[in-house]
Amino acid sequence: VPVLALSLSSAKEEEVSYSTSNVDLIFKLLQTALNSTEQRKELNNEDHQADPVAVPGIRRMDDDDAIITAVAAAEQDVAEMEAEVVVEESATQGEEELIEEDVVTSEEGETADDETVSDETGESEAAAEEEVATEAAAATDDGETTSDATEEAATQQQESEAAADAAADKKEKQLPVQAGPLVDLLGPSLLSLEMIDETTAQFKQHLTSDALAGKKVIGLYFSADWCGPCRQFTPELVNFYNRMNNRRGRKGEFEIVWISRCRDVDSYGQYFTQMNWLAMPPEEAMGQRGMALGDKYKVKGIPSLVLLDDLGQVITTDARNKIPQDTAGIGFPWRSPLATVISVILPRSLRLMLGNQLGIIKSKVIDKVKSLLPGRAKAPAMA
Repeated sequence: VPVLALSLSSAKEEEVSYSTSNVDLIFKLLQTALNSTEQRKELNNEDHQADPVAVPGIRRMDDDDAIITAVAAAEQDVAEMEAEVVVEESATQGEEELIEEDVVTSEEGETADDETVSDETGESEAAAEEEVATEAAAATDDGETTSDATEEAATQQQESEAAADAAADKKEKQLPVQAGPLVDLLGPSLLSLEMIDETTAQFKQHLTSDALAGKKVIGLYFSADWCGPCRQFTPELVNFYNRMNNRRGRKGEFEIVWISRCRDVDSYGQYFTQMNWLAMPPEEAMGQRGMALGDKYKVKGIPSLVLLDDLGQVITTDARNKIPQDTAGIGFPWRSPLATVISVILPRSLRLMLGNQLGIIKSKVIDKVKSLLPGRAKAPAMA
């Protein structure tokens, strides 16, 4: 037994490969066992020249028994090694199968991920295309809506302008019929400014014939907010206006109508707050009527103050310079002596008729003079 164990140990130490076939392995083990038996015989022969003494109850192991025992042990070892090899192969195969399954699973996962990514990409592209189409449709709708809104706003503006024009026409039509030189000169209505509180004011419309009824002197005041001399002269004129209308026996006989030269309605309203008399409406004053009055009375600059009588006849066109010279108004309204006598002696109706006739005669004379002037200019040239 010790020799067989030694042989098996030495056999294991030879590092027999598991890849060797079972026959070769058994052959090697048998050869090793035989060699060990021969060596043992030689040792027994050398150490024991005589036959061993038989011991009762103990059987001596002969050579055949040793060989059978060695072969059985070798077969057992081979079976154990084969079992180990089978176990290791099974484990290796299991690991390989697991690796293959992992690889297959990974590939399937990657394929599924690729498919998912592809699906998501397709869905994203489809969503993007749908969003672009939606935005385009929305932009088209917005453009159509904007166009419709613009057309609607233009239509509303035209309707409101037409309504305003209709209201203005209706208002003018509703005004009672007025007659007289001042109505022909200044138009059918005049404005005054009423202060609602310290910071708010509103325009009030008056009929021209009613607003100027009983006035003996009417001043036409040409001025504007952007004019520095106008801003200086206006407070002085306000004081003079109040003083003349508070004179004993002549209260309320003097009225002023402001002919604005402002550039817009807002500045018109702001500047009007500094005055306490009447004004021509801004669209009239800054329009054709105001320009015609400036031409009629030869207004070359502002401020300018023209004084008229109750028939619209000119008293003076230089009141702007006369007020600083006569702040007390002793000579007001600065009529010529002949005009004063005529206004006292002749009644108003006769003066109106004479005034109209004089106006006609005056225009004829002026036209005649103008027609003669070019002929006089050409006469020296012909000589």
